[in-house]
Amino acid sequence: MSRNEPGIAGEALAGEGARSAVLLTGSRAWRRESLVFLVYYVVYVAYLFVWPETESLHWVSLVVLPFLIVVFLGSRSGSASLRDALASVGLRRGNLRKGLVLAAVVGIALGTLALWAQEGFGAVRAMAASGKLFWFLPFAIVLMLVTAASTEEFFFRGVLQTRLTRWWGRSLPAVFATAILFGLYHVPYAYLEAGWSSHGHFAAAVSSGLTEGGIFGLIYGFIYARSRGNLLASILTHALFNAISGLVWLHVWGL
Repeated sequence: MSRNEPGIAGEALAGEGARSAVLLTGSRAWRRESLVFLVYYVVYVAYLFVWPETESLHWVSLVVLPFLIVVFLGSRSGSASLRDALASVGLRRGNLRKGLVLAAVVGIALGTLALWAQEGFGAVRAMAASGKLFWFLPFAIVLMLVTAASTEEFFFRGVLQTRLTRWWGRSLPAVFATAILFGLYHVPYAYLEAGWSSHGHFAAAVSSGLTEGGIFGLIYGFIYARSRGNLLASILTHALFNAISGLVWLHVWGL
């Protein structure tokens, strides 16, 4: 027995050493990916001040290019499968139903609050009376699902928040950091686009972007974290909020 004990202890220590090495390697990989995408984010936001993108271009800048980088970095760290790449952006098989009910409830609640803040219930009642609401709302939801809700959530929650969470080992700081970045991402639009009240005023644009984008970024981030990293959950909340709150503008435009 005494002869075997050193061998067992040695194997245990070797096992612990191997696990520690894997954890260290994983931590370094997440750190590297986080830094790569933080640099990508800074360059991208600077570019938006020169050329504010359309929704269609967001699919290139916020989805296609980041995902290609994810695949490339994954191959460098020994994880080259498409399934691993999708899982690392919140599209993990077996987890795609987590948090969807909560996401729907929160999205509807946020959209309803936005209608109340805009005094938009009269517009919604008028649309319901005319029958337009029953095809406008589904259309608006689908439109949001294929535009901002999917593209922005893919990059900010699926890519950035996931990597910051893995790097720091805690979800709460990652939620707050990503929310701030999400708010700052809106600053170029708030400054350059005439539809924003802060148009042409940089300080007001920063305040507006951080306030509106930051608050909603926190909500989407918490939904993502609560759903155990299910990207579909934060996309659903984002889409429902945008679609319901946007009904007022459809009415204003006379649609």
